[in-house]
Formats: sequence, C-alpha cells, structure tokens
Amino acid sequence: MSQDDKSNVQRIAAILKGFDAQNTPRRTHDILEDLGVTRSTGFGLLRAMVAAGWLERFDHGFLQLGPKARELIFAALEVPETTERKKLLAKPGVPGADKQENLPDLEWDPALVRTVDASRYRSAAPYRIGFSNASTSNAWRSAMLQSLFYAERIAQSQIEALIVLDAQDDPALQLAQIDELVAQDIDLLLISITSVNDQALSDRLGELADQGLPIVAVDRRPNDRSSLVSFVTASDSRIGRISAQWMAETLSGQGRVWMLSGLEGASPALRRQQAALAAFSAFPNIRVENVSYTDWTEAGGYKAIDKVLAEARRPPDGVWCDSGLQGVGSVKRFLDGGFDVPAHTGGDLNEMYKLCLHHKVPMAALDYPASMGARALGLALDILGGNVVPRRVEEPVQIVLPRGVETASVKADSWAELHVAWELPDTAILSQGPALRRDKRSTKGSATG
Repeated sequence: MSQDDKSNVQRIAAILKGFDAQNTPRRTHDILEDLGVTRSTGFGLLRAMVAAGWLERFDHGFLQLGPKARELIFAALEVPETTERKKLLAKPGVPGADKQENLPDLEWDPALVRTVDASRYRSAAPYRIGFSNASTSNAWRSAMLQSLFYAERIAQSQIEALIVLDAQDDPALQLAQIDELVAQDIDLLLISITSVNDQALSDRLGELADQGLPIVAVDRRPNDRSSLVSFVTASDSRIGRISAQWMAETLSGQGRVWMLSGLEGASPALRRQQAALAAFSAFPNIRVENVSYTDWTEAGGYKAIDKVLAEARRPPDGVWCDSGLQGVGSVKRFLDGGFDVPAHTGGDLNEMYKLCLHHKVPMAALDYPASMGARALGLALDILGGNVVPRRVEEPVQIVLPRGVETASVKADSWAELHVAWELPDTAILSQGPALRRDKRSTKGSATG
C-alpha cells in the first residue's frame, strides 16, 4: 500500500513517529519526502496539524512536535540513587557486587512521570515573562541564555516582553530582582536560583506561588520545590556517577583522584559531587584526596590544581571535574608545569575537547545541555497556554569519549573527535542546540562568538 493510499490517520502517525525523543526540529521538505505524498496533500496535512497543536513551527522551514503531541510523550527521568547503584553493582567484576542483597528491590517510582494541569494559568497571548538568571559568570551560562533568546525569536508572536535580570550569583540581589520583575506585571517567572538553600529566596518564591504566579526553575532550583510548576534540568546524578565510574575503571580500580566541583551551594554541583563520591565509594582502592570548588571557571580550576600540587608535590592519577569549564584550567596547569596530564573528566566547553584531543589526554565528558534555556521558554508558553506539563523536564545527556578510552561499563554515545568543533571559538558550548548553529552562521568569518 503506497502512502497515497493510506488514511490521514496513518499519515499523521507516520509524521509523529519521525521525530526523535529530543523533539529535534525537522525540515518540512524531509517530512514530506519520508511521507511520499504530493506537495499539496502533504502541506495541507501539515498545516492542519499545526493548527490543531500536533505540530508547531520552530524556524523557517522547520517543524517540531506541538503541545498536544508533547502531552503524550514519556521519557524516563533521573532514576533514584538506589536504582542506579543497584545497576552499578550488578556489573561483573565491580567491587561491592557481593553487597547487592542489602539494597532495596527496584520499584516503579511514580514521581518520575508526575504532571501538572496548568489550566489555572491559562491566559491570552502575548505574554510578559521574567527571567531571574543566577548569573552569566561563565560560558555555559551565557550559552544557556542565548538558547533562551533563540527560542524567544521563534515564538515572538506569543511574547510581548522577555525581561532578563542577572543576579551575579548574589542571593540578596536575586531577591530584589524577583520583586523588580513582579512589579513589571509578568505572567510567569523563570528562575535559575543563586543558592539552593537560601531560605529568603525560597520563602519569597512560596509567597508568589500562593498568589498565583507560575514559576519555572531552569538549571538550578531551590531546595524546596513546592513553589515550582516545573523544573527544566538534566541529570546531574548521571553526569557525576558515570564520569566517576569511567575514572575508576580507567584507573583499574586504584589510584589517587582530585575532585574539582563547580560553584559551592549550586544544586548541580552538589548533586554531581554526591553521585561521584557514591560511585567512587564502590572502589576501595580509589582514594579521593581533595575536593575543591572552582566557580566553574578556568581560573578557578587552574588555581585549585596549583594549590593542591604545591601541597601534594606530585600529580594525581586522575582529576574528576564536573565540567570542562574548570577542567581547561586544570589541564593547562599540568601542561604549564611540564607534567603528563592525568585522566580528566568534564565536557561542555569546546576548548576542553580541543585540549584533550590535541594532547591525547584520556577524558570522559557528559555535556550539560545549554539547550535547556530554549526548553524552559517553550515550557513556560505551554503553562500559560493551560496545557498539562511534566513536573520535571530533563534534557538528554550524552556520553562523549575519544576513541579508545571506553571502559567495561562506560561506552560512548558520541566520539569526541566528531563532537568537537575545531572551527568554532574555544568558548563555544557544544550543547547549545539550534542556537549554536544559528550563531555559527551569523558569525562566520569572525574570530569570536
């Protein structure tokens, strides 16, 4: 039976099946080519699906799944630590496997798929949206903001104003800026929290939620999540656990490790560090000698390694970094000292890939998706449209390794040699999504991003 002989229901099913789990936008031409129908039939069907909310326009000539289709999507979210640890210990030859019987049985956790009926927030577009951004203190945070702005351009007909304020990682300043945004009559508050445990911020968000203001956290959330309609993130536990597992297996289960975390008090840094320490604890001959905070900056990573080198007087066997933002500083400090660079973890930053590949440094990277900025704005529009939305939205995290450094239980989703962008600036964040491709086009021939 040809596509032209199929019913519209079958055609619609074929169109929806053509999108991947990340809802990557597809070219209209490619959709119609896969469908195998005449252009007039195909375009008519696509227009009808856009009007009904099954598809939505992403950019000129591109479509993605719309709010109606997204309501039907299920994606497994961050698995509870007990589940992840049981999987870890189930692997043959992993120290601690004999203790499996002490772990709880695996159970389905309904919290992974909780949704929120946002009909109470339904209002007519265009909307006023405020974003209280923790900071733009590093390249990743700037990339996340550019992703947000890219999504704003795509949805400009629905947005009257997107007001962005930078809290400079200062909880007191963020508290004042939240009130400043509310005074500008915003319909929804996006927030990336400066400090996970700041009680004044948490209390103020609770007051605003009680007053009916929808709040969406992106990247960093408050410890008390009760004020949030939803939270857009990626699995920090996955980043911490898998990178530590790779490090331990790369070192054959024994050696000295130094840990470089990001910003003290930031929820992603805390969760990655906790997951990494839990993974290292399964290897009794792995010794974590030092944990330093670096503010997710190259200077912070360089300074931390410089300090510990002076104290230890010899390099470690591996350096666990929760991001390449500080990892580049660590690698450069070893190079400047004339040392062989030990195995490193940490992705995100284009320069980290360039350095490690050029100097043949064993590395493992799990990029924290800066594309969550665009995802957060799309979620905000779904909430203001009164749709049912997930309480937690996770952007996927891929494992990126150079060829030849896979371990028994850590395999590459993507090769670093193909993932790196040699033609882009060192400061490029490769997980920025379509915003990065747009920036690349607009800055072609320029030395900066």
